[in-house]
Amino acid sequence: MAREGRDFEQLIEKLEKILLPEKAVITSPDFIVDKITGQKREVDISIKMEVGSVPILIIIECRDRQADQDTTWIEQLHTKTCDLNANKVIAVSSSGFSDNAITKANHY
Repeated sequence: MAREGRDFEQLIEKLEKILLPEKAVITSPDFIVDKITGQKREVDISIKMEVGSVPILIIIECRDRQADQDTTWIEQLHTKTCDLNANKVIAVSSSGFSDNAITKANHY
């Protein structure tokens, strides 16, 4: 049985596959080494590709919840992005975001 929210993650993965270049590698879920702890951390979706000769890592985290997501989740994602050496993070919420969460995300 799939874990809660997995259907939502798979929907986002399918949408990204349609929008991204063919050479992009999309993995869901993926496990990426944390540069601080050395342990593998789970991300809902990873996108790996090269822009010119530069490798790019984008992580996507999904939340399928009833309430708007707040600044705490955005702050957690910012830290996770740094710790995984990701170039960008995309936060996807089925319920939306609080105004403060949007402000915080725009800041990061």
